[in-house]
Amino acid sequence: MLFEELRFHHLNLDSFKTRHIQHCILKMPISDVLSDLTIEVGSASFALHKFPLVSRSGRIRKLLLEAKDTKVSRINLTGLPGGSDAFELAAKFYYGVKVEITISNMALLRCAARLMEMIEDISEKNLETRTEVFLKDAVFPNISNSISVLHRCETLLPVSEEVNLVS
Repeated sequence: MLFEELRFHHLNLDSFKTRHIQHCILKMPISDVLSDLTIEVGSASFALHKFPLVSRSGRIRKLLLEAKDTKVSRINLTGLPGGSDAFELAAKFYYGVKVEITISNMALLRCAARLMEMIEDISEKNLETRTEVFLKDAVFPNISNSISVLHRCETLLPVSEEVNLVS
């Protein structure tokens, strides 16, 4: 019986330590940690941290895993619709900054989410799912909003077609 009580307390302590460590990591100002990855999108460069990126982006995760150099410090992203503007919004989302999805940025975010593989398999409530909810709640029920989003899709072709925004 004593052994069972000790084991129970040990499990609770482990659970407490895990929650405490997660809490500390979330509260740690990541800006105090030197960036370890530079993402280049067009002419813009973003000095970021690998952990937030790989925890939300399947594409970044794959690029880092496929790299021959294990100490990759620079990635060049080509073909991202919306370019650096799209990546900047995605980067804010990676870091947990509340990114407001609006009629004017929804198509851009949806395309970026698909190309950056920001899907549920990678992280819960990821960007692709959030744009899907916004589409269903704010775009589809309103013809004016639907037309506005379709208009913004023109500059994001052919990706906007691939992510089923146009259809």
